Amino acid sequence: MNSYTQKLAKSLVEQATTAGVINGELFTVEELDEKWLTSAPEYMAAAVPQIAEYPLAAIAWAAYMGMGAAVLWDKSWGEYKDTENWYELMASPRGFDEMDEYVVECLVGYPLGGEQAKKLEEVIRSLANTAHTMIRKENIPPQSVMAFHVFARTVKVFYELGITIELRHRGYNYVKVQMNGSTPLS
Repeated sequence: MNSYTQKLAKSLVEQATTAGVINGELFTVEELDEKWLTSAPEYMAAAVPQIAEYPLAAIAWAAYMGMGAAVLWDKSWGEYKDTENWYELMASPRGFDEMDEYVVECLVGYPLGGEQAKKLEEVIRSLANTAHTMIRKENIPPQSVMAFHVFARTVKVFYELGITIELRHRGYNYVKVQMNGSTPLS
């Protein structure tokens, strides 16, 4: 499983970087990782039934959830930090089917149908297509325990992609810091 997850993440990071929505790496935000752990069961309960008819949405909506999480973390962490289920915050206004539109329009602030929203949709759809192809190449029996675990790993990577896409949009960057041994931190 770890090999699949690393291969998936590497491929998607390269693709998203080429598309210009991230800059070569996934951001790690400990608080948002914790929110995924408490929200993933609800997300999975809503997404798994969608796999047969709408596999790309089942995968891609995790990126939108990550984007919404990044917005809340950046703008209103104090207000939402104690909320356990962030999936419900993203899905309850319009339901799972329109969670993407809610996040894009109401949290990120892109007008639906506008150029930014269209580009974002195209990129996330393309990333979901890549992930779906990679899942299929694993030759895992459908509806098996292993299929569930591969799907769970895939949507976790998409959540992280969503966080990275939105934090980059908000101006966040990783900066390498070199420490010399003579200057203590205080």
